[in-house]
Amino acid sequence: MQQMLDWDDLRIFLAAGQHGSLNKAAVALGIHRSTVLRRIDRLEAQLGQRVFDRGRDGVSLTAAGERLLPHSERIADETASLLQDADKDHGRPAGAIRAGATFNLAFGLLPRVIAGFRMAFPEITVDLIATPDGYSPVHPDDIDIAFRTLESGTKGHDEMVGHRLGHLPVAVYGSETYLRANAAPSAFEELGNHRIVSCGENLAHMAAVKWLAANSGMTEPVYRASSMLLLLAAARDGIGLACLPCYLGDREAALVRLLDLAPELGAELWILRHPHHRDTARMRAFSEFMSAHIPELL
Repeated sequence: MQQMLDWDDLRIFLAAGQHGSLNKAAVALGIHRSTVLRRIDRLEAQLGQRVFDRGRDGVSLTAAGERLLPHSERIADETASLLQDADKDHGRPAGAIRAGATFNLAFGLLPRVIAGFRMAFPEITVDLIATPDGYSPVHPDDIDIAFRTLESGTKGHDEMVGHRLGHLPVAVYGSETYLRANAAPSAFEELGNHRIVSCGENLAHMAAVKWLAANSGMTEPVYRASSMLLLLAAARDGIGLACLPCYLGDREAALVRLLDLAPELGAELWILRHPHHRDTARMRAFSEFMSAHIPELL
């Protein structure tokens, strides 16, 4: 048998088999007995076999009907489950999103936006997976959507598709403790008179770091850190002044924003996904929400 069976025919067959009567099946389904009889006849014609023996006291399953009954019951259960799941969220996107981001973004920027997203879409859960930097590889089996920071003019993640959300502003910060003992600089040239905390070799490629080293007269750093979060901690605890992304520095109550660098010196923030990932409703909802709200915080 190559043709598809009609679910309405199977539904009527199931009701008749469960009630042992065409009349009772018609009452249970709210249809006329003639409709039940016509659908059973059509089903038997498609199968090429009788599914019921009909007698004065009702109907009983034939061998073919006994084989068909459990399949019909399973289809009915799965259909009911499908309708129940669809009704749970009234058609709204649901499920899990696996988002990848640098530790800096995962700590300082994304939680605020994800909190708003979860309020708007409570049916969607978010798994946030952190990577050391914006150039770390993103495997499609691990991450649905990635937030990556890339220096302007550099390339990365060419295998992915997406769009730029904007530049991440950077500024020089100092702690209130440090500034009580040292006059705040009013120009970049005055940084040479201050203790500086800076990045290790792994972050020396950053445009802001290179520009400061070349244009500010900074002295040799008194402290180097291998991540922005470590640099944030050093500046917060008064070791010296530091150049930080504003989404990190502005939220630290103990830090004072002193000198803003040119916007183009900040890294670019991108939202990306692998092109072969299925474009699901929850991924569209997440991507559109983050794209609309993240630029407001930059």
